[in-house]
Amino acid sequence: MKKDYIKDHAIESGEILGHEYFILNHPIEKPSLNGYVRYKKRQVKESGYGGILTYIPVHGGITYVDENEGGITYGFDTGHIDSHKYLISSPAWIKEQIEIMIRGIETARKVEKRYLLAKTQKTKAKYAQMVFDSSPGNNNSPNLMTMINILVRRI
Repeated sequence: MKKDYIKDHAIESGEILGHEYFILNHPIEKPSLNGYVRYKKRQVKESGYGGILTYIPVHGGITYVDENEGGITYGFDTGHIDSHKYLISSPAWIKEQIEIMIRGIETARKVEKRYLLAKTQKTKAKYAQMVFDSSPGNNNSPNLMTMINILVRRI
């Protein structure tokens, strides 16, 4: 039987918005936590965490994707230059961020086709903004990849 690192090392797991989630200790930055959500199948056409997933407003952006026969896991970490400003060792705060990530993934799934077919940067930006705005009340600023995309106009 294949080992499941995320499940085996979780300090907390459960369900948020109908999806299995996991909280793990950050392997280097202690005491801080990382958050993950697992789906049975890939939620967007593009692989990895680029494309439309870049605009999900979870802390630091999605920084982890693992797809295997058990499904696909998306995650974020708290090892960023500004992470110390947040409650990165609080499971409650991490769960809030996981919910933001889930809402962002769901919105990205709904608008990705139109995002990929968009003929202008302005139209792509409209769909990227919909993903960024998918979690009302989040106080995250755009992550590094979002800022790079904006700067080089790759939206």
